[in-house]
Amino acid sequence: METGDRVIVPAEINGYGRDLRAIVTEIEEFFGATFVTVIFTEPCPGACGGTGGVYHDFQLIAE
Repeated sequence: METGDRVIVPAEINGYGRDLRAIVTEIEEFFGATFVTVIFTEPCPGACGGTGGVYHDFQLIAE
């Protein structure tokens, strides 16, 4: 996974109740875990352009 990659953040972890598309903005290693920061792009108008927070790399689905 690299900065700029498009991913899907599953509904189970994003807090919006549906899968959301996002773009990876930052990747950080911390004590052996990889954390990924995303910006939501669609399809939820309430989340568009908002940062999606930080997730473990294994939680995201590559598009």
